[in-house]
Amino acid sequence: MTASVLNVTLKASVMMAAGLALSACGDGRAVRGYVFDPQLADAIQPGVDNRISVESTLGTPTIKATFDDSTWYYVSTQVRIRPVFWPDPKEHRVLVVGFNDRGVVSSVNNLGLEDMREIEPVGDKTPTKGRRLNFFEQIFGSIGRFSGQAPTGSGENRGPNG
Repeated sequence: MTASVLNVTLKASVMMAAGLALSACGDGRAVRGYVFDPQLADAIQPGVDNRISVESTLGTPTIKATFDDSTWYYVSTQVRIRPVFWPDPKEHRVLVVGFNDRGVVSSVNNLGLEDMREIEPVGDKTPTKGRRLNFFEQIFGSIGRFSGQAPTGSGENRGPNG
């Protein structure tokens, strides 16, 4: 190969590597959860719609209330994704649909990014009943706890069913 061919190949390789490196620094956007449609959300009317009509209009909710089925949540978050950083929320919407005892819509609330709150999880451990085991007790604690008899039905010690 001649020097000019090597020089062109080297320049092309450097430009491709630089292009790949710069493309990794670009921002991306992603929608997480429900794809929010304002026209569909506005179509839900308290006192008119019921569970079936809400589900046929909006689809299955992202989350249902934990202890009862009277509140449905449709959660949509649009985030900016940047390399090395945590995703940054740019748009956040929660459509909260409440139902009465008969399954008819009683309330519709539309919450946005301004209603979003940052929380700091507590780093403490939840106390549990029982005793605390060290590493070796966890690994070797079951030695000697079993009788060594063959399991029921294995052929040696047959159980009541044969």
